Amino acid sequence: MDLRGNISEVIEAMAKNEEAVSRLYQAYADKFPAQKAFWSSLAADEISHAGWIRGLLAKMREGSLSINRDRFKIQPVRGFTAYLERETTTAREPGMSPINALSVALYIEESIIEQRFFEVFVADAEELKRVLADLANSTKAHLEKVREEWGKQRL
Repeated sequence: MDLRGNISEVIEAMAKNEEAVSRLYQAYADKFPAQKAFWSSLAADEISHAGWIRGLLAKMREGSLSINRDRFKIQPVRGFTAYLERETTTAREPGMSPINALSVALYIEESIIEQRFFEVFVADAEELKRVLADLANSTKAHLEKVREEWGKQRL
């Protein structure tokens, strides 16, 4: 079995992963009214990320973007999406605290950065390099926002 998947499957898996993060963050927004704006903002950003990723498929068809197939295996991304779905179910159950939610979010954002999630794409055009840089920078900004909120909650 080819664990890499075809190109459109790769892009769709990555977009679905972003949507799963968004659903989790929205579940946190619903659960913690005092942090609703914080979580809803992150959730909206993740939906934007999914759209950006899907927009890359058209660029691949034009030939200005390719995927580093040796760098990407689809199964771990699908596994991470399944993890996010389990966390979303957990978020809807009683007993989760805001600090627990922030700890999960820290893990998610750190994982995306550490796994160099967006380095699967190889951009030939400057516009695409900018989009990929924006995705990576947005994820780093999310990490910093979550760290800051986590620090506030720890006090």
